Amino acid sequence: MLTVDQLIDLEVLISEELERLHSESESSEVEREAISPDVAIGRISRLDSMQMQEIAKDAERRREEREAMLELALDRIDHGNYGKCEICKEDIPFERLKITPEASRCQNCAK
Repeated sequence: MLTVDQLIDLEVLISEELERLHSESESSEVEREAISPDVAIGRISRLDSMQMQEIAKDAERRREEREAMLELALDRIDHGNYGKCEICKEDIPFERLKITPEASRCQNCAK
């Protein structure tokens, strides 16, 4: 079972990670903008730009998913069920939560 100090440390860690993801999302907004067909660039450059745009969109989708998972982790902290595996109900080790604070399953059940 997690101690109060460990819960506080993890809550701070989650909040800082959410803040970092939010700022990262704002800075990458330009990369996701559509490439106008009237922009005079070569065909290869346009394809390369479109590919980079898709990569940026995928990164944004993964960032949004992680943000949602971190928000759920904060909710679990608020409701007192953070740090317990949702499947086997065993405690998730503090070391695992420090690395992956959004984890809702122990290492065995996550496999």
